[in-house]
Amino acid sequence: MMVTPIPGARLELVLQLLREAHTKAQNLGNFTSAEECLLNYLTWTTEQARLLGSHVRAKDVEVLFFTPVYWALLNGAGHMEGRLVPKVSIGLVNQEVRQRTEDLDLAVSSIRDAVRRWRGDVSTLVLDTSFFIEHEDKLEDADLFTLADFEGLVRVAVPMTVVDEMDRLKEARVSGHARWRARYGLAVLDRLLTGPAKLGSVEVEVLPDPSGHVRLPDEDDEIVDRALALGTMAAGPVTLVTYDTGMALRAKIAGVPCLKLPKELGPEPERPKD
Repeated sequence: MMVTPIPGARLELVLQLLREAHTKAQNLGNFTSAEECLLNYLTWTTEQARLLGSHVRAKDVEVLFFTPVYWALLNGAGHMEGRLVPKVSIGLVNQEVRQRTEDLDLAVSSIRDAVRRWRGDVSTLVLDTSFFIEHEDKLEDADLFTLADFEGLVRVAVPMTVVDEMDRLKEARVSGHARWRARYGLAVLDRLLTGPAKLGSVEVEVLPDPSGHVRLPDEDDEIVDRALALGTMAAGPVTLVTYDTGMALRAKIAGVPCLKLPKELGPEPERPKD
């Protein structure tokens, strides 16, 4: 599973805490009674949730530790007539610990992969839908290095929400230019997914929704949230690029660095005559 650090958290520390939680989970098999087995598991869960809760999102802590089985055991599952039934309770705990260990394995892998991929010598541009539609140059012709204003490498990240928005725009009742740009942007991304994911020397990556992720109702908020989550992972700068004022304001409120590109207003229309 994908674990998202909160702003300011250090990936290396999150990785260390996840590994320690995994090691301690493997030691939960040392017990002498059903009561000790249950108590060890509940204590481990509470302690690991407390340690990681200061570094990763609350919903990730809930998924990792406060599962339906945890609440069932806390509320008396494994008891009959007020007494603990060893065969039932130990079986439930062992099954749950195996699942927690597997999920922690996946979480460790996701953080380790993030440390390797999102290095400090890479500047990441998160493009919103307006960039694909309104930029004067098509994606393949845009000067992304100038936008990044960074001496190192440049990567483009496209949230899955943006892909879905362009999927709708390509058939929507909007201008022919907007429909064509949406189809073009999707075609470029599709080609990059099946071949070298680069535009020249710029890496391009679509950001899939993490497993279990629930999108925010407002698509602009969702895009800002994905940029914020990426900013907690990446050692280098992460900048949201948009033409939309509303998106830029949302990013500012959320503390996400944002490059608001100017729009050409064109001539002022004449006032209607009385």
